[in-house]
Amino acid sequence: MGLLKITGLSKKYGAVTVLDGFNLDVTECTLRCLLGPNGAGKTTAMDMITGRQRADTGSILFDGHEIRGLREDKIARRGIGRKFQIPSVIRDLTVQENLFLAAADEVNPLRNMFRFGIGRARGRIDYVAELVGLKTRLAAAAGFLSHGETQWLEIGIVLMQDPKLLLMDEPAAGMTEHEAEKTVEIFNMLKKTHTLLVVEHDMAFVRGVADAVTVMHLGSVLAEGTMAEIEKNDEVRHVYLGTGDVADAA
Repeated sequence: MGLLKITGLSKKYGAVTVLDGFNLDVTECTLRCLLGPNGAGKTTAMDMITGRQRADTGSILFDGHEIRGLREDKIARRGIGRKFQIPSVIRDLTVQENLFLAAADEVNPLRNMFRFGIGRARGRIDYVAELVGLKTRLAAAAGFLSHGETQWLEIGIVLMQDPKLLLMDEPAAGMTEHEAEKTVEIFNMLKKTHTLLVVEHDMAFVRGVADAVTVMHLGSVLAEGTMAEIEKNDEVRHVYLGTGDVADAA
């Protein structure tokens, strides 16, 4: 069943076309990776889905409803969560406090603490912390986490609202090999209950998690298929890499 269906999405900035009739269909409880060289339109497509930018033409259906043109906060409330490449955790707060604030409805953190107390969200916090591998780090200040742990906390923050669709921007960037392997495990667990759209350049990571791959070029779809099919595509090799093999792009 298609949870996200994008049809004919286009965006121009003056004379520059960044999306050109872009189409995408993401099936529920699968993980689809968006690949493509810099400037292919991957981040712009993510911005359109979340309402951060507005498309000039096209349709974005989420869970059967048109969301193109809705405000960013309204789209988030419908069940779309996004993790950006640069983490936005509050370094002076603990892992537990960061997760608690992500679960709260009020904007004012002190009002949240007073109104709800951390105990009310504890069950969700424990579940998410276990899922992202931070159960033993709940009392640690976010500023003392490793790079990989910080990325996992950022994923946990998005998960606290239990979105139907998770958008992830280069989740494995800068990770050690061990951290990247752990992140593969986390994502393979997530896609059992969530739908994920992931922008990533680490081909080893993509091979470990992707159910399907969409390759973008000049704002439109160049190729789609499994990772094995994409790796054999001569046009993808030429456009995405110039020379060489998809298997060498890590």
